[in-house]
Amino acid sequence: MRLILLIAVLPGCSFVLIDEPCRIQSADTSVPVDTGRPLDTGEPSDTGDTGDTGDTGDTGEVDFIPALVSAGGLHSCVLSLSGSIQCWGRSEEGQSSPPNVGEFVDLSSGYAHSCALDTEGEVSCWGLNNFGQTSAPDKRFTQLSSGGFHTCGLDADTETISCWGRGIEGQLVVPSGSWREVSAGWDHTCAVSTDGLVECWGSEMSAEPMPGVQVSTVASGQGFSCALDLEGTPLCWGLDTAGETLVPSGLFSEITAGLAHVCATDADGMAQCWGDNEEGQLDAPSGRLSVVNSSAASMHSCALGTGVVDETVVVCWGLNSHGQASP
Repeated sequence: MRLILLIAVLPGCSFVLIDEPCRIQSADTSVPVDTGRPLDTGEPSDTGDTGDTGDTGDTGEVDFIPALVSAGGLHSCVLSLSGSIQCWGRSEEGQSSPPNVGEFVDLSSGYAHSCALDTEGEVSCWGLNNFGQTSAPDKRFTQLSSGGFHTCGLDADTETISCWGRGIEGQLVVPSGSWREVSAGWDHTCAVSTDGLVECWGSEMSAEPMPGVQVSTVASGQGFSCALDLEGTPLCWGLDTAGETLVPSGLFSEITAGLAHVCATDADGMAQCWGDNEEGQLDAPSGRLSVVNSSAASMHSCALGTGVVDETVVVCWGLNSHGQASP
């Protein structure tokens, strides 16, 4: 396909300032550089919080077997086979303090919040709520995706999508249609229709049109999106600040997009990553990985791997300023 490469490296940008997409320029801390723009960031000033609050969301479960992991902005969460959740990393906004009751089946982390879906299809969210991103509607969903400061869910009864949180870029305005998957980006959203076609909405720069190719899945980052076609070939389009739309050759079974990087797993379960590597977010560990995950706000990735005695373990790589890559 024809890839749309929009080269826009913006000096002085911080990924927390959300008026327009940009790639983080400073890798030393999570504190944004003050560009003089209106602070419509949703993040309180960082007071030196290390993320070590003592409240990791540990449920006390003896046999915690990971089933799904989600990498947020400065935190990460994991869902166990039994439906409980643990989180680690920054927790100043409560993003590493998940509910300690309930049985969950899906999990998605945004910049400073996370949401989970229980066995009844009801949503529980926690963390920063300055734009209402943790105030889910009273509906039943089958799938969730959390972006920078918004979350979207696939309605269990109607195959429609509902989004909540920050919507100034139009990322909450869902087109009509029937959908089977949704992916919330930094300030845009993409979804796969029941016909297998991708449609995106939100930030004008982020929601560049994609050719009418049927896909199996879609993943949205900051200003760009990627998908896998029905054969497993990766397709990426939109903003390109660090090679995030320059896809490698080969076929893949899953794909995930971070702030400005992408990771995908091939048929052998090996991860390949491309795009920004300022914090080692392309340095995926060797060995078979599954359920590889990044969020549109993250400069790290996490995945499930196999430990030394064949147990399932969580592995993360990339930015670790608040322990978000140290499960």
